[in-house]
Amino acid sequence: MKEKAVEEKRIFTGNLLSLNADRVVLTNGIKTFREYVSHPGAVAALPILNPSEIILVKQYRYSVKDYVLEIPAGTIEKGETPEESIKRELQEEINYKPGKLEKLGWVYLTPGYSNEKIHLFKATDLEEAVKKAEEDENIEVVKIKIEEALSKVRSGKIKDGKTVIAILSHINRAV
Repeated sequence: MKEKAVEEKRIFTGNLLSLNADRVVLTNGIKTFREYVSHPGAVAALPILNPSEIILVKQYRYSVKDYVLEIPAGTIEKGETPEESIKRELQEEINYKPGKLEKLGWVYLTPGYSNEKIHLFKATDLEEAVKKAEEDENIEVVKIKIEEALSKVRSGKIKDGKTVIAILSHINRAV
């Protein structure tokens, strides 16, 4: 049985996300609150430069007050399909267009407090493109051997969940 919302209340609406505080009835009849972030959805891709090398991005993430090494990603804009969105993001962030996109699947990143769904892709047959960076992003493109990236996952130096999933998914499909 599912929890049933008896009152839905949006308490904040921002440029990227909204915060909700809903009153719900649990399956045992008890009433309580559920706070969650509502997100329009996101995309991310593991860009494969050649059989042994991938492209990551390094950027400062204010929410964790640190630089994070991760795969290119972004929010799906209104009217875009996930495929259109990731093509745009790859061009903006790493200056490449994918010749081929393979969908790896999708995941909820933090279902305990957010409904954000992220679509994961593998991008291959990359062609250089004109970079269309956004004003509010300061991104360093990092070309890295897949073995080194896997080592960084294992040692905890790559901490970003979507990146860990994409690298491990790529490695597991390759063997």
